[in-house]
Amino acid sequence: MKKIISVIFVAAILFGCNNEEKKGETAATDTKSETGKAPVELVNDSNLVNSIKTAFTAFESKDIEGYTANLADNVMFRWSGGDSLVGKQAVKDYYSGRFNMIDNIKFSDYIFLPVMANVSPNGVIPVGKWMLSWYKVDVKYKNGKAITFWAHNTQHYNDAGKIDFFSQYIDMHPLKEATKDLIK
Repeated sequence: MKKIISVIFVAAILFGCNNEEKKGETAATDTKSETGKAPVELVNDSNLVNSIKTAFTAFESKDIEGYTANLADNVMFRWSGGDSLVGKQAVKDYYSGRFNMIDNIKFSDYIFLPVMANVSPNGVIPVGKWMLSWYKVDVKYKNGKAITFWAHNTQHYNDAGKIDFFSQYIDMHPLKEATKDLIK
């Protein structure tokens, strides 16, 4: 249920428009920004999709450099539970520690949705390219415990094509329970 609510929340943020009343305009013009573009457009960008697949492959191989290669130095990494990391080095440090607990991990059943946000719904959410992704995770930890779960990510790309905002929507409780005896 949390995953569905998270997806609806992100969709509302990305697809939302401002709340100003527009008098004398048709419904068709309400879906356009001041530049005449739709607030959000689907983009056919295989480079974005391939970069995410490459990052998944690197993660499965516990290759921290490969996993973080497409992150901006000032990336903001957030989880749905409120935890966050700031900066590429913080992401490297965190996942290097996680890799020490993981026996093996596999991502599958991907869904990728690259979009271009032409309008910010609130002036805070950045415009530009975003990647929305959903996928299944199968992970086995070094203590023998194995779990399967679904994850959803939203990633914003800066002008240099690097991920500067990464939000991951997962239920952290099963992960923490599966690894609590591995954390020192």
